[in-house]
Amino acid sequence: MTVAQLAASLIDDLGTGPVFVHSDPLRAAPLVPATRDRKAFLDSHVALLREISGGRSLVSPAFNYDFPRTRTFDVKTDPVQLGPIPEHFRSTVAEWRTHVPIFSVAGIGTMPEISWGDRTDPFGPESIFAWLVAQDAVILYYGGTFHYNTIVHYAERLAGGPSYRYDKIFEGDVRTESGDVVPGSLNYHVRPLNMGLDYDWPVLLQQALDAGVCRRLESHPQILAASARALCDLWVNAMQRDPLALLDSATTQWVRPKLDELGRRFEIGDFEPQESTVAGAA
Repeated sequence: MTVAQLAASLIDDLGTGPVFVHSDPLRAAPLVPATRDRKAFLDSHVALLREISGGRSLVSPAFNYDFPRTRTFDVKTDPVQLGPIPEHFRSTVAEWRTHVPIFSVAGIGTMPEISWGDRTDPFGPESIFAWLVAQDAVILYYGGTFHYNTIVHYAERLAGGPSYRYDKIFEGDVRTESGDVVPGSLNYHVRPLNMGLDYDWPVLLQQALDAGVCRRLESHPQILAASARALCDLWVNAMQRDPLALLDSATTQWVRPKLDELGRRFEIGDFEPQESTVAGAA
């Protein structure tokens, strides 16, 4: 069987919905023909991903992190800031891009109805990540990219927190494909300013593999996939047992005593000047 056939079979075992791809072209380079032509190299990756997804909707992160600084997001022109495959996918083959700043996604196939307006939560019950879970999506880690797992923040919301982040509101405008300007605000749960906060990705991957919610192609270890729904369930259950279950040891060592000291979830005033709590003042 070809790489595409093996990967498609893996995906079929994990879910029936869209394929959401986290990608690393260099780690996945052995999967495509060798070439020094950058465009041909990226074209071959996108072609392989389309073949793997078959008739399913294919979705890629189209994240652009400038919104907190610029307070504008142009759906049509703002580039993806996650590496060459997502930007090449967006600019060459994607049929649509969602309108939520920072955490937009681009795709082929059915476009999710993800709205932008006042206090939009990019990880809430109407977010792209909630849509992926509802649609029984499969997350494809193309190039061994499990540590790119942005859906972890949706799982944190489902678990009731997270206690180690705090909400921060960013007001701004979105310019749609048609040129309309739509005002709104993003309710972003951010990591504490100037503090280290990391997840224990090697352990989380092993737990997901052991639980069977994530699987790897043994013949092509650059390819892993997971059920979006089962992965979130795994993490929510872990956080219900221990709210800090997903964090690495270095983070836990400062977060746990700080939470014990406060006796509550982190708030923006614990780490940032009070003027930062005003909507629109980052």
